[in-house]
Amino acid sequence: MQIIDLKLAPQHIPQLAQWHHKEWAHWSPPESSASTLIAQMSEYLTDAVIPKMFIGEEANQVTGSSSLIAEDMDSRTDLSPWLANVYVNASHRNKGLGKLLVNAVVDYAKTLGLQKIYLFTADKADFYQALGWSIISRENYKGGMVTIMEYEFMK
Repeated sequence: MQIIDLKLAPQHIPQLAQWHHKEWAHWSPPESSASTLIAQMSEYLTDAVIPKMFIGEEANQVTGSSSLIAEDMDSRTDLSPWLANVYVNASHRNKGLGKLLVNAVVDYAKTLGLQKIYLFTADKADFYQALGWSIISRENYKGGMVTIMEYEFMK
């Protein structure tokens, strides 16, 4: 199992888009589709510092993803940047891959000299707390309660 930059394996974009759409379509505009996500994921293939996507890969198969993006909640534009798109394929869950994917973004953000990064989750706050994230609020977002969390880098 290796964690790599999506730029090194763009052939995985269609699979990732399918997974992400299935998992998070309820957070997206109604017209959003896996095809829309494929087009949006091309942003991860540039030389821009943000956005950046990391993927798990094993035997040339994608196993999961995580990203660092500028904005993730349209109601919280005061917070940036965000850990997002943390997804582990069902057949690879409970093996530590989620932690590796989150830490890839945390380590990358640290190399950028960021002071904090944020995330929101509907149901995985305990997972993130175990990785050193702190709860900053619980809010109603698009019809559901979410927990907003931050990771603060030590100076």
